[in-house]
Order: sequence, then C-alpha cells, then structure tokens
Amino acid sequence: MTSELAERERALELLRTAFPDYRIVFSKGRWAAVSAGDPPVVWFAGTPGGLCGQLFQAQLRNGGTVVPFQDGSGGSAR
Repeated sequence: MTSELAERERALELLRTAFPDYRIVFSKGRWAAVSAGDPPVVWFAGTPGGLCGQLFQAQLRNGGTVVPFQDGSGGSAR
C-alpha cells in the first residue's frame, strides 16, 4: 500500500509535468496553482484531481497545451 505522502509527491510530479507553466504546491491540506501571468491567477482545490480539472479548463480557455502524462520510457505513467 502506498503511503499518503508518496501519493501526494507523485501527484505533484504529474501535475507539474502536465502543467509546466504553473507553480503547483500542496500546503495545509489544499492544492494550489499559480500562473506566471501579470497579474497571476491562483487556483485552489481539495484534491489533485480537482486542481487538474481547473488547470485543464484554464489551458483550454487560454489556448495553451497540456503536456502528455508520460514517464521517461515513452509509456503512460501510472
């Protein structure tokens, strides 16, 4: 069984890979992302999936791209 800390670290890794234009952190039980824009935009979520959905929608609205979730071997990350 994977520990909560290991799952959180993996989620951070995947989110940061998929959304490299955002600073993504986990603190005090909440997930947050900040855009590099001027002014910056901030998103908050209770789960990594919730934050992922918000960032995906932001990318769609702004015409950005989402990097594929892949490990270094070319296969899908799990």
